[in-house]
Amino acid sequence: MQDDKPFRFKQFSVVQSRSSMKVGTDAVLLGSWAEVRGAQRILDVGSGNGVIALICAQRNPTAVVHAIELDQGSVEDAAYNFLHAPWSSRMTISAGDFLQFEPKGHFDFVISNPPFFSQSIRASDPVRSKARHDDSLPADMFMRHTSALISENGIVAVIIPFSQMKKWLSAGAEASLLPRRICHVYTLADRMASRVMIEFSADYAGEPRMESLLIERRPGEFSEAYKELTHDFYTRW
Repeated sequence: MQDDKPFRFKQFSVVQSRSSMKVGTDAVLLGSWAEVRGAQRILDVGSGNGVIALICAQRNPTAVVHAIELDQGSVEDAAYNFLHAPWSSRMTISAGDFLQFEPKGHFDFVISNPPFFSQSIRASDPVRSKARHDDSLPADMFMRHTSALISENGIVAVIIPFSQMKKWLSAGAEASLLPRRICHVYTLADRMASRVMIEFSADYAGEPRMESLLIERRPGEFSEAYKELTHDFYTRW
């Protein structure tokens, strides 16, 4: 079956036949963009098949990377992927509800491609639907719990639909987490931004650094900025 074939990156592979969500552009973008290099402890929330955690471990050769995931099939795939990665000694995963997660110590960086749909039509697959909708992990509860897990200078990074940006910025402010970087993501040059990546921090009070990223100039013609950002991971370039 197609799903049984691993998704191969330059330095690791991802099996995902049991995962609620497959490898996608959003996860690779966030893992490639987030400034994780200075962190010693990284937490990937809603890790799915583990691709974001794996990218973080590749980019930061000294960090300990932990993941948490609710869906059991995804946990099994991520655990396998971590075990067979070059950085397996620095990677762990927990199965369970993030809102009940009470680790020992704080994290320097929390990263997540969170469920974000609130009222859209549900997928026919209930597992995939749960992974995409925020019933169990709404923005305000995510940010509130995250603020308790990060260190004094900790950073939180998410990728969300552009239409959800105000909600997430408001949730961050309520949890005393303010934006330090905001990147608008455009899938095509002639379209509005479809996604936004945001880094929040409790110790940042200035104006956020505004960025933008174009994925394709036209269908099939990827921008140089996108290729440069993902060059260390995708085998296509």
